[in-house]
Amino acid sequence: MTIEAALNTAMDTIPDCIAAGYVDMETGMLLATNTLDTDSADVLDTLAIAVTNLFQGRGVKAFEELLRSATAEESDSPGFGEIAVFSNDRLHIFLRTREYPDHVVCYICHNSANVGLALTKSHLSLGPVAAAV
Repeated sequence: MTIEAALNTAMDTIPDCIAAGYVDMETGMLLATNTLDTDSADVLDTLAIAVTNLFQGRGVKAFEELLRSATAEESDSPGFGEIAVFSNDRLHIFLRTREYPDHVVCYICHNSANVGLALTKSHLSLGPVAAAV
């Protein structure tokens, strides 16, 4: 199965999902996309750089370090595994894959989506999407 096909299958299961993308943060490239409208396609074009800054930016790294020091937890974790961002009319879900810690799967949903169900279904899609790489 191709990455595009895996993203398409995931979009079919995630409520109100209108776009999906697969980002390699190491290269800053958007490796695959699937969208239902042109507005989302435009957003995905600029998503790769934003996702890299979101997961690997100085502010997030400092926040992760602060949390680690507060819990006295030693970890070799690459950082946050998921981030959900709410905007006026969209829910953006960003999930780091376990198999490839520098890869992030991105889903864009209408803000009418059931958030819990969207997060659960997006988690369930990670395995098949990462396997398609």
